[in-house]
Amino acid sequence: MNNKNNILIITDETQLAQDLESKVLLLRKNDYVVSATYNSALSKVEELRPIAILICENIARDITLGLISQIKTLSPSSAIILLYNEENPEFILSAYDNGADDFCHSNAENYELVIRIIKNLKFASQKILNKRNSKVLVQNFISDELTGLYNWKFAGEIYDSELAENIKDSGIFLIISPSEEGKKYFSMEKFANVVKNAVRADDVITLGKGPKIYVMLPKSDEAGALQVLEKINKAYGIECALKSGLTYYEGKENFKTIEKRGLNALSEAMFSDRSYCVFTVEKNEEPTDNWEDLENTSSKDFKLFKQTFYKKMDKVITPVFFRLQKIYEEKLQGVRINQFINENECVFHLKNPNQESRLKIIYAGFSKVVIHTAHEGFDSPENTEQIIPLAKLTTETLTAFVEDFIKNFMLTAV
Repeated sequence: MNNKNNILIITDETQLAQDLESKVLLLRKNDYVVSATYNSALSKVEELRPIAILICENIARDITLGLISQIKTLSPSSAIILLYNEENPEFILSAYDNGADDFCHSNAENYELVIRIIKNLKFASQKILNKRNSKVLVQNFISDELTGLYNWKFAGEIYDSELAENIKDSGIFLIISPSEEGKKYFSMEKFANVVKNAVRADDVITLGKGPKIYVMLPKSDEAGALQVLEKINKAYGIECALKSGLTYYEGKENFKTIEKRGLNALSEAMFSDRSYCVFTVEKNEEPTDNWEDLENTSSKDFKLFKQTFYKKMDKVITPVFFRLQKIYEEKLQGVRINQFINENECVFHLKNPNQESRLKIIYAGFSKVVIHTAHEGFDSPENTEQIIPLAKLTTETLTAFVEDFIKNFMLTAV
């Protein structure tokens, strides 16, 4: 019977079991419905590995709660639905805490019970799929087997992908680490479980370098992030055991820049009495982006302009290139897209069997950059070269340049 979708009904009342079987038979033809008593329930679960389990409330509610907990341990992928006789919020919440996925009245209408079961069958199937995918990630060392989190080696790729897909969003980035005192009692497995249980499904968590965990909280502010930290610290249970660095981020940024700010904030927290610190930018910490200021600066300030170019690489060029590569790799069939960046030039490269094009951003020295496009192949568009001030190299401007470059490539592609 393990080649079918087994659905198990657990009750000590024969008539109730028959009534429920008649309702559940409205499901799909390949669903196999089996009844069991409380005494035989665990052996049936072990034998059938059911995808869904309906547990009818026992006269002794503690027995029901205990059975739910045992089944969740024995078959964690099964969807457990509590069928209660009388609505009791405290009992239902206790059942949820013990592992129940859903609840419904035992005398519910046929359609309501069927809808509940189908919904939970989908949920159970997704859990099985997630478990299978997690196993593959662990086997390929993308995820850590002990914690289930993405390894630090892949953190940059994961966060940059998230940023590229949500370019207009902003939020808070957290780096959490044990304090010097906390390292005496530190458990990475416990630490990871506490963090995972404290965040939302759409938050992104990875391991950091060393005993650190990175958390990206999209569409969150500082107050929301502090609530998460409070929940983590409370669940961890050891006072002053964790330190955290916080920084705001925008979708147009890249991971390396955000990580650097988070690590700076964490470092400050480590050397203070505070459990967390928030990264702030001092007014004169970074070179200006104001074009008038750049024009009025003397030639001796070459380093200032070079720093400004590096800043543009981090905050503008890298995220724009990465985002547009992700977008157009799916749209352009038969076209290979590459991009690379170093301290002197940034290249966005398109190639198909008959044509090859490159867009280069070259630092020309002092306050300007050159945007050069070169096309090779049949009916190639004209090569262009344009010099623009550093201050005018914005996300919007560069996006327009690259998209025009791609459009010209496609108009002449064979």
